[in-house]
Amino acid sequence: MRTDMMDEVNSASGAAHAALSPLDGAARAAAVLEARSVAIVGASADPGKIAGRPLAYMLSRGFVGKLFPVNPTRDQVQGLKSYPSLAAIGEPVDLAIVGTPAALVEDVVREGAAAGVKAFVVFSSGFSETGEEGAALQRRLGELARAQGVTILGPNCLGVANSATGLIASFTTALEETPIKQGGFAFVSQSGALGAYWMDICLRSGLGFSKWITTGNECDMDAASAIAYLADDPQTRVIGLYVEDIRDAEAFRRALRRAAEAGKPVIAIKAGRSQAGAAAAASHTGALAGDDALYDACLRQHGALRVDSLSQMMDVARLFLFDSVPQGGRLAVMSVSGGAGVLIADEAEGWGLELPALAPQTAEALAPVLPSFVKAANPLDLTGNVVQDTASISRALEAVARDPGNDAIVLFVGLMHSIATAFTDAIAHARQRTHRPIVVIWIGAKEESVAVLQQARIPVFRDIPPAVAALGGAVRLNGLRAAALAQPALPGRGPAAASAGKTLFLAEWDSKALLRGLGVAGIPAGVLVEGDLPGGLPAPLSYPVVAKLQASDVLHKSDIGGVVLGIADDEQLQTAVKRLRQIARDRGIDAMGILLESMQRFDHELLLGLRRDARFGPTLTLGRGGVEVELDPDVASRLLPLDAAGIQEMIGSLRCAKLLQGFRGRGAVDLTALAMQIAELCQAFMARSDLAEIEINPLAVGAGQAWVLDAVVSRYE
Repeated sequence: MRTDMMDEVNSASGAAHAALSPLDGAARAAAVLEARSVAIVGASADPGKIAGRPLAYMLSRGFVGKLFPVNPTRDQVQGLKSYPSLAAIGEPVDLAIVGTPAALVEDVVREGAAAGVKAFVVFSSGFSETGEEGAALQRRLGELARAQGVTILGPNCLGVANSATGLIASFTTALEETPIKQGGFAFVSQSGALGAYWMDICLRSGLGFSKWITTGNECDMDAASAIAYLADDPQTRVIGLYVEDIRDAEAFRRALRRAAEAGKPVIAIKAGRSQAGAAAAASHTGALAGDDALYDACLRQHGALRVDSLSQMMDVARLFLFDSVPQGGRLAVMSVSGGAGVLIADEAEGWGLELPALAPQTAEALAPVLPSFVKAANPLDLTGNVVQDTASISRALEAVARDPGNDAIVLFVGLMHSIATAFTDAIAHARQRTHRPIVVIWIGAKEESVAVLQQARIPVFRDIPPAVAALGGAVRLNGLRAAALAQPALPGRGPAAASAGKTLFLAEWDSKALLRGLGVAGIPAGVLVEGDLPGGLPAPLSYPVVAKLQASDVLHKSDIGGVVLGIADDEQLQTAVKRLRQIARDRGIDAMGILLESMQRFDHELLLGLRRDARFGPTLTLGRGGVEVELDPDVASRLLPLDAAGIQEMIGSLRCAKLLQGFRGRGAVDLTALAMQIAELCQAFMARSDLAEIEINPLAVGAGQAWVLDAVVSRYE
């Protein structure tokens, strides 16, 4: 029998992954967005064609810089002198718009770089979206950008727009009829079509925009570069984001952090919630920490709010742009309909928003304003009495707005066209005098009423659910940003994985030996029985014990009956050992032996998984553990690094969190101590580039101890 522990495996040092820093990315994005001289290669005289739209848009929208049509077959294009080539322009150009066939794009970029062009927007399709041949063409284009020291946006993109300068390097149809309106909302999209829809909604809603960026196939400039640039952009107050895939996760994380530090809320749509794209793994961790869960964690941890639609994005952004975000989650609800007040209260509860009781002084101030049959409460029913006493609207609003117990007022109005002016005046006056955020839900409102309120920077919604969702989302976003900034900044790139090849799984015995070498406590005393067991229970064990079959290719031992629990005497021990060896013979398992371990008392089972994801690097997954972990998953995943406070918050997000605090006689877990132990293991894992994955399931926890009852470690071969 073997009682010694396996020597700790030497960590392999990996070369750091080369990538642009956020600062470099921001500068590259600036080369595109702040261009003051633009050449349009292949410019068309027809303003309706793809090659004619950018020039027509910039001419009609008053681009502040110089425009150079490039068309060797024409002397003039849309009233401007045309040049036969980029080189023929005779002066350096900031930006060239390229819409030639894919096979010609490289030559255009080479010619332009030689002529002093600093950046290119490439509309052309026919690259990685078409297959391997196009992907190779795109790789060469990216390499050319880096070799020449120029920025390329695209290919296969819809371009960019800068409302401050009138730069419209795009052929989007969203600007065919709608004039540009400057605003504080910016959008970054990997989809051109989604970008166009956003532009249309944003302009028609009157919000306006600062910058609009569609990144396409991202051979060079990517979404992370755009976010980093917008974080420093003085015209941008809110950043909208649509992503399908992240090319450089670390640069993306740094860009989100940069936006949070700059006080710029990020509202994101991430396409692909299904598990279809999640990589399956042999361990529970790989199956549970799917691709979408890690994207979700990335956004959450870096202060970004994930939403489901462009309309929800607009609703949340409007609150920030109108300075109408509550500082907390306490709402005062006022309504001309008692039923509507109840519906708002129901929606608010689903978002974790409160409706606190009105302060005594508020109730006293409302007494002479309300009809005698109405009680001052939250929600507050103004009743139809406002039709005959319009002055009561203003008095009631001001009284509630001065109540120190709420963070915002939600006012519900239905129709009321005959007294619309009284409502709009009262709302605008109350907002101006009290500076308390007021959100209006006005069903059936006329456009002129909405326009008056929006001019006063008061957000108006047409129904209850989107209004409350916007409030809940905005409050949640502020909380996410605060939590993100409380976490330590992302360190420099850690050691790369030792190998991108196959991984080697260690049996439980060797896995626990490695964990001991990492400083993990709470591993039960154990003995590996490799041959016969002539006597009774080997020292230092005492009954009861558990017997477990050990083989590196059997990760889930209970699935094949490879675990025998509650062995209480020598006879049961001999029977268990024989049974496990028979299972190995029947299944052709090359077993290294049988692990005997002392059984431990505990209250709860958790799963802890550490894994190096191909995109996001080191990740942590925590959840309710045991053999049924995938039957009803209760898990949370986060990207590393993460401190003990972040891990404790992670544990608190689980459905089973209340059980861990003690329930019906079961012991409460010291979550602070547990989080600190997990944080130490996370640091050890990050420092070992040869480790691909660590899974502890179950991690048995009780009032005073955490036990590693089973563990699987995989290393890079």
